[in-house]
Amino acid sequence: MRALHHTILITATLLAAFIGGLACDAEDGEHEGEGDELPKVDCQSVEVPRFEEMTVWSRCVGCHSSGLSGAARQGAPRDFNYDSHDAALFDPFETAEVVFEGEMPPAGTLTADEKAQLNAWVQCGTP
Repeated sequence: MRALHHTILITATLLAAFIGGLACDAEDGEHEGEGDELPKVDCQSVEVPRFEEMTVWSRCVGCHSSGLSGAARQGAPRDFNYDSHDAALFDPFETAEVVFEGEMPPAGTLTADEKAQLNAWVQCGTP
């Protein structure tokens, strides 16, 4: 009986610490997480492009294509591909963040419109 009491007490303590940690990480009612580095988008007032409508992907598939391997990928991680909607869903927030940080594409930059489209697509449901 005493062991059960200790187990319950430890479980309750850990749960309280976890919940308290979540509350401490919140800022203005939002939890830290995906897209923290991206400009906020009002998904109700912006036109969200569908994957196939976005021209930005043509700038990515030279390295980020599921049909490429080895040196042809020019160092692109094998999990990041943009030749299909399903492939682009691997980690869309990471995709947008590296674009906004200027890490991608390595040759040139995207236009402000391309970045805005990508950001809206990522934050508003990835249609």
